[in-house]
Amino acid sequence: MGSSTLLIRLRSKKATVNQDISDSKNKIAALEDKISRLSEAEKSLSSSISDLKAIQSDIDDFEVSKSKWQGETERDFIGKYNSYAIFLKKYKSDTEEAKEQIEEALENAKEEKSNTSIGLSNLEGILVGLETDIASAKENV
Repeated sequence: MGSSTLLIRLRSKKATVNQDISDSKNKIAALEDKISRLSEAEKSLSSSISDLKAIQSDIDDFEVSKSKWQGETERDFIGKYNSYAIFLKKYKSDTEEAKEQIEEALENAKEEKSNTSIGLSNLEGILVGLETDIASAKENV
């Protein structure tokens, strides 16, 4: 293969590697944004779960005394109170599940960013090698 043909191939590879580097940098930036948003969502859900636990504790500790509640009013209140407690428990459970899903997505995004960063580093190494090869090929033309 002639030096000029080799030079053309090396420049073509360099262009491809440069495009891959650009794509990797864009992907890393998008992943950093995703990680930031997921972290904020996780913090918000953690706060909400703490609030829900406090409310649930208040509900669990609430006592209907016979001196304050009697007859139909007592039964009506207890029915609504129990419905509210069940709803709150379900809502808390759903919120905890959503937080777990966000934590999993966050870990996946961090892992993907790490892998992409490693790939970027490898591409940058390849680029250095190509530039050296191109300089050598130019000397032989």
